Amino acid sequence: MAGPLSLFRARVVAVTSGKGGVGKTNVVAGLATAFAMAGQKVVVLDANFGLANLDVLLGLTPRHTLEHVLRGEKMMEDILLKAPVPGGRSLWVIPTSSGVHELSQLDAPSELRLVQSLQRVCEDADWLLIDTAAGIHDAVLKMLAAAQEVILVTTPEPTSLLDAYAMVKVLNAREPRKPIQLVVNNAQSLEEATEAVDQLRSAARHFLGRDLDVLGLVPSDRHLLQAVREQRSVVALYPESPAGTALRNMAESLVGHSPTQDPALIW
Repeated sequence: MAGPLSLFRARVVAVTSGKGGVGKTNVVAGLATAFAMAGQKVVVLDANFGLANLDVLLGLTPRHTLEHVLRGEKMMEDILLKAPVPGGRSLWVIPTSSGVHELSQLDAPSELRLVQSLQRVCEDADWLLIDTAAGIHDAVLKMLAAAQEVILVTTPEPTSLLDAYAMVKVLNAREPRKPIQLVVNNAQSLEEATEAVDQLRSAARHFLGRDLDVLGLVPSDRHLLQAVREQRSVVALYPESPAGTALRNMAESLVGHSPTQDPALIW
């Protein structure tokens, strides 16, 4: 599945993490909302085939999911859900069933059907964001290989940083030229976020000979928790909050292709 997505007109970005529970889906929802509020058309694929929850996070109730598409029962256009965005902008979600083991082990015909379906619904899109599962499982690595670039989400906790480094190591071994940008989520302070970035960057440089860029640092923010309770993106509900501002800045950086290596510049 590596080749076709790289040829899409839309920018194909996979958002992943070394471990679960780091807020990866909140980052996806925030970036997607920020892009849509800026007038761009965004399609988001919930590719967390084991524990899909993007639809819940955005207050959507799917009648059909990707499972029905891959079985040949529905077209991708039939399952697309429009997420609420201020101004009625274009943010479309491809929902996925939770707990369906078969989805995490797609055969070649199913992969081809998925790529062809994505190509149709993304024909006039600016962005295709892929919310992957956590970890270095084969299904996740296939999605990361298919994307044009990767955003790696971590938190400052030691276990999260260790798993994030493992993800960088695996990706670097498979595709050393694949762009990877870091997001440190739920940081209590700039110092804590900077230390996390320094640890990851130092390990990658020393053991892999690779420099890592930083896309953004997202502060711990009560507004984010409130947005989750209200099943909306924090960018839509609280765009000027610390987390909302950080995610909007990240979206602007992606549009401008301007990641940084100085965390202090994006706090």
